[in-house]
Amino acid sequence: MKKTILLFTLVTCFNLFAQKEIYEIRTYELFQSSNFNDFNSYFRDHFIPVLNQKGIKNIGVFQEVSEDLPRKIYLFIPYSSMLTYEKTRSAIASDEKLQKVSAALNPSSKPLFNRYQTSLYIAFEGMPTMIQPDDNNRFFELRTYETHSEDAYMRKVKMFNEGELQLFDELDFGAVFFGDKIAGDRMPCLTYMLSFESLQERNKNWGQFVNHPTWNKLKGDPKYKDSCCSSITRTYLTEMPYSQL
Repeated sequence: MKKTILLFTLVTCFNLFAQKEIYEIRTYELFQSSNFNDFNSYFRDHFIPVLNQKGIKNIGVFQEVSEDLPRKIYLFIPYSSMLTYEKTRSAIASDEKLQKVSAALNPSSKPLFNRYQTSLYIAFEGMPTMIQPDDNNRFFELRTYETHSEDAYMRKVKMFNEGELQLFDELDFGAVFFGDKIAGDRMPCLTYMLSFESLQERNKNWGQFVNHPTWNKLKGDPKYKDSCCSSITRTYLTEMPYSQL
């Protein structure tokens, strides 16, 4: 009986996990000498088409609005499940044509990029799948919240699921995804992406948010006290021409 209950629990947990998308975010750091045309060619003409052939859609490619150096390119890849991520990673590693293209465009004498960082996320319960942004919303904000403890972190995620997500929708924040980081640096933390028509609309919407009764009620709730945040990082992004978001 105990074994049956345990098996049922494990299967249930697996199914719940599988229902929520998995997100990979890669941040590529380029050299000043990087050949940007070759970089774009690799992702536009080779890497992303291979992912599309594996059933991975809505791949986002972004550059920072800031012109700070080193230049960074952000790659967002949504997977339907962890199993899909594992199969795709294995398929890419064994794709001989893609590896040859990578070697040709990325020689050791003049590499396309310095390094890239990658993180994995599981979608929030309140938003288990990503949403394709509106065609008019081409200004993106990527936000990362770090917290000082696992307890504070879980309460902040709960705060999103129990109120903030709905308020974002009400105020037309153009939410694209919300992710609970499950692998990467500076944990515990969460990352989410919003889309707006412009910086001006972004500022207007956030101004409405901070003064909204729903937000004041949420942040005044004792169960969310001190849940956020030890650090908040925001990055403004615009899409690359071949981005699928």
